[in-house]
Amino acid sequence: MKRLIYMLALCMAGLSGYAQTIAFKGELLSNNALVKNYTITIDGNPATTNESGVFTTPIATNTTQVEIKTSDKSYIVLYPLGGRVLVPKNPSLLTQIVLESFQSSGQIKSYMASLSQLKDAAKKGQADTKALQAKIDSMAANLKKLGYSNDDLRIARERQDGIDLFYPEISGALQNYILQAQTLMIAFKFIGVYAFVNVNALTQYAQTQNGFNQAFEKLYVNYPTYSKKIADYWDDPALSKAFEGIADTLIYSIGKNKIVPLNDLKNQINQYFQNQVPEKDKEKLKKEIQSQIETQVPPINDQLTAMEQRVKQFMSLLKN
Repeated sequence: MKRLIYMLALCMAGLSGYAQTIAFKGELLSNNALVKNYTITIDGNPATTNESGVFTTPIATNTTQVEIKTSDKSYIVLYPLGGRVLVPKNPSLLTQIVLESFQSSGQIKSYMASLSQLKDAAKKGQADTKALQAKIDSMAANLKKLGYSNDDLRIARERQDGIDLFYPEISGALQNYILQAQTLMIAFKFIGVYAFVNVNALTQYAQTQNGFNQAFEKLYVNYPTYSKKIADYWDDPALSKAFEGIADTLIYSIGKNKIVPLNDLKNQINQYFQNQVPEKDKEKLKKEIQSQIETQVPPINDQLTAMEQRVKQFMSLLKN
């Protein structure tokens, strides 16, 4: 009988201890936005946020600190540092926990930028490569504490290699297209004034036209590749979408719809000099050609100027 009472007492003590819990409440934020329906672990126990970004989970009343971890590689815990959270004395208080995107966190970006600096310094034979390597090693160690694995860091290095390779390629293709298009517009103005005086102006125009054709062809052919590489290496859908908008405007809205039709004017000038137009109609044709150039070229120049700024802004985003 005494043994039975003793066992019951132990069970009651266990139940009493189990019942002594409080509710720990927290709010998940990322980029100043609520993180809804996302699961974290608190001392190894899962807790999921609701539509308000708030989670509630029981913890022992004597708990003073808990460890927060993310449940997958969507996020890392940015704050509090190390995921160690002090439990407020007032259980009704809401603890804010800040998460950051796993793939595009500030720390992984800094790591990637330092890798790029190291490669650049090594190429230039600079003496500070050891200091850069030590900095990279330290950053890698901190990233591992945040939950990044060796594979994650390898992927980051591969992404930076891709960025270093394709950033100048994409930048060069876009900027050269605009430069060649602007040069071609100058050439059109030139032949509008001088071609009717000196037929050699058409020869200079042909060289300019060839430069534009090459720039157009490069962007047109590589458009799908550039779009895919931006999606692969920059890991930001907004950037690939922005590139596609720029490329579509340059290739189709300006190139095919505005610049290519100007070739008809060049053909008309050729007809003028090859005596394919009756003498009595030459002056009329000359004025028509000059009028079309004066009407069509300035709006194209305005579009190219606007696109030049748009490309600069885009490349700045791509660089950062």
